[in-house]
Amino acid sequence: MTETREIDVLIVGGGFSTMPLIRELDASGIGWLMVSPMTPIWQQLEAADALDFDLVSSLQSSVYSFELVDMLREQGEDFTDGFPTAREFYAIHKKYASRYADHIHNGRVDNIDNHSDHSIVRLESGEQFRAKHVVVATAFRRKMNANLKQLTIDESFAGKSVAITSTGDSSNLLIAKLVAYGAKVHLVTNGFIMLDKMFATFSPFDDGPRFVPLDQLECHNFAEASKWSYRAFIDGGYIHGLIHHGFAKLFDRNSLGVRHPKSVRPHKDIRSFFKAKAPVENGHIAIKYWPIDVYKLYCEETLEQKISAGYLINDLPFFLEHGHVKLWDKSVATIDHDAKLISEGTESATFDMIIDGDQEVPAIPDIRVHGDGEPAAFSYKTREQFLGVVSPRLDNIFTIGFTRPFTGGLNNISEMQCLLVHRMIAEPEFRDSINANIDQRISDYNATYYANRPAKKTDHLVWYGTYTDEVAKLLGIRPKRSDTPGIKGLMKYYMFPNNVFRFRETGRYAVEGVGELLTHTAKQYHDYKVLALLVIRYPFFELLALATILLAPMPWWVKIPAAIIHNRLPFTSTLVGKFGLPTRESKEIFNYRKAISFPVLAYPLVAAIVWAAAGMNAAFAFSSGLLTYVYAMIHLGTAKGWNRKFFCDMKSKRSPEMVGFFERYREVFGRVRGG
Repeated sequence: MTETREIDVLIVGGGFSTMPLIRELDASGIGWLMVSPMTPIWQQLEAADALDFDLVSSLQSSVYSFELVDMLREQGEDFTDGFPTAREFYAIHKKYASRYADHIHNGRVDNIDNHSDHSIVRLESGEQFRAKHVVVATAFRRKMNANLKQLTIDESFAGKSVAITSTGDSSNLLIAKLVAYGAKVHLVTNGFIMLDKMFATFSPFDDGPRFVPLDQLECHNFAEASKWSYRAFIDGGYIHGLIHHGFAKLFDRNSLGVRHPKSVRPHKDIRSFFKAKAPVENGHIAIKYWPIDVYKLYCEETLEQKISAGYLINDLPFFLEHGHVKLWDKSVATIDHDAKLISEGTESATFDMIIDGDQEVPAIPDIRVHGDGEPAAFSYKTREQFLGVVSPRLDNIFTIGFTRPFTGGLNNISEMQCLLVHRMIAEPEFRDSINANIDQRISDYNATYYANRPAKKTDHLVWYGTYTDEVAKLLGIRPKRSDTPGIKGLMKYYMFPNNVFRFRETGRYAVEGVGELLTHTAKQYHDYKVLALLVIRYPFFELLALATILLAPMPWWVKIPAAIIHNRLPFTSTLVGKFGLPTRESKEIFNYRKAISFPVLAYPLVAAIVWAAAGMNAAFAFSSGLLTYVYAMIHLGTAKGWNRKFFCDMKSKRSPEMVGFFERYREVFGRVRGG
């Protein structure tokens, strides 16, 4: 008869994703054991010598709070945010695997029988455990993982054609390598959202560019002040241009979606992006990439070392613009695998190799739920889980790692899930309070974070800062506005992104040293002054436009619809997106931007004075004149190369300077990777 071992908490899979939970269990004196074959994708990539890339998420959103604190202590003032390489990231994994090796049982779980007060966990080896609590953290199954570790992309691909049928961060990594070696890529796609993962900001505060990862610009709490303004700011006209494609064709002809229409997601998928009650809806896929102009600034001086470390140009919009990648519409294109032929309408192309992908699926072992009747099989469904962690169908089984971000890093979410699971395990009263009305909690969450649409396979993808905020509220560790007094406190509350460590400065799950980490990070970004100036532009620009309409000498029944139409279409967000960021350090450019921003910021006061002194017609003349001036100046600056759009700046990607740099990059890439 098989001996059954008893344990308080059994972690299935786990690995790096459950380290914050393990840390809290140890602190609470709760016994645990991890059952895992300990062959995570990172180890498999290392074995295949494929850890040759940098992460798409930044250091501060990819590494746990306590590890970031340790890094700050070790590096001091030299500690900066950025994008760790895969080798650096996996080195952190290995450190924790070594630390907890005595608590890891090598094996693979076959099935779990869930009862009201325990679960029986059976391994493929025949061993079994009786656990009070089970944590399932077995990651996802997907074809692209196999592609990353099995495909060796080298100089033999030069001149070849490769078809790829999956679009995402991993496939974009393969595209980057293929294009660098001189291959032509045929991307069969339903469209995609491309987000620059790094920005170079220039300001009078700095001597040269300051590099800012995408998540540092997300200022999630600003949505509390104005969800309308927040959506416009974080979008910069890009997503709105995809939703209103006809509008973009008229007013943003230099956008990625207009220049390459097959890059646009189907309208039924993209139209709900801003339709949920939350600032951004769950369920969207985004590819984060190095824009070539920012990559040049960041890597050019040490190009060989950067390429060797894994920093690669994966600028898909640039590749499209210069014919390195061709798009095919997945909904109508046909692929003849035997003939190695892609066809779409009257077009066709041959390929030498095809790389297929699929959608990720939770790799959860079989779970049988025991109740009054026959045992029932459990199936993980995102919208039937509370925060991706707790299912009303399971007793004391929790899931971690099956909720993922479409910006930011997975470990931001995993750390918060670990804290939630810890409290569910350690505090029966808290657990009972969650379970008492869990169906209503799930319903309320879904009503907030999903628009009125059917469920889809990407519903597990979330806007990370609103997710971490929801869990922080539930755990009672979210700072209140009153906790951050003064101007610096105001900036900290509204501008600081909701990376997990901002919730671990004080309270139940405080980590010693996080206060210093917050101060250091704020200092690195000038206490978010530059971000604040970017954020407040939109409401003032929109006020100018709406006031001009409402002051116009025409009947109210014309004004009101005109104002509504203006507000519903992305006139202002597109304009502010074009104003974007300065392209380089230049006193002339800084003065140009002041000449636009200062009059707009002063507009409410000046317009009120003009109205009081000279009447409504004079106020309209002033408003319309200023609005015309702003439009003309922004378009002038764009034509002169002074403005850079926030996302997918196609003008810079066509510049001879970037084309020349890419040719040099290719030459260095071939020398470094081929040697």
